[in-house]
Amino acid sequence: MRFTEEFNEINNLINKFNHFLSDNCQIPLFDLETGFTTKNIVKIVHGMWGGEWSFPNNQTSGAYFLFGVKENQKGLYVGKASMSSWTSDRIYHHLNPYRKKEQYLIDGYVIEYIASIDLSNLGIPFISPALEEFLILNLKDKLNLINKMGNK
Repeated sequence: MRFTEEFNEINNLINKFNHFLSDNCQIPLFDLETGFTTKNIVKIVHGMWGGEWSFPNNQTSGAYFLFGVKENQKGLYVGKASMSSWTSDRIYHHLNPYRKKEQYLIDGYVIEYIASIDLSNLGIPFISPALEEFLILNLKDKLNLINKMGNK
């Protein structure tokens, strides 16, 4: 997979973030072997809105990630949906403007994969903003983040 490095960096930071949480609130890591089966990771099929792919962890709160490529440079968008929103709503907001186009874009990056972490079923959706900020703060010097907010 093209984004293995990005998933590994995310997982390393989730491990660090988990040190601040009690055992019953540990955030699961991404598993590249099972992530597609469990629908935590979804490969986008361009031009097939509502077709062969669906948003990961639909109607849950948590963190989400959009993985894209622009001129052979990889980019990662880190977002969150907390108490009053769902990750599927946030992802829809990003991709909807391109639903009738050939490709889904963010800042010129062609989005290839979407992943999300469901914090609703863990009972800790309120941690979403803290997790997002922690990830952005610690990833911005390691990976090419395409977030406009929080990525200074």
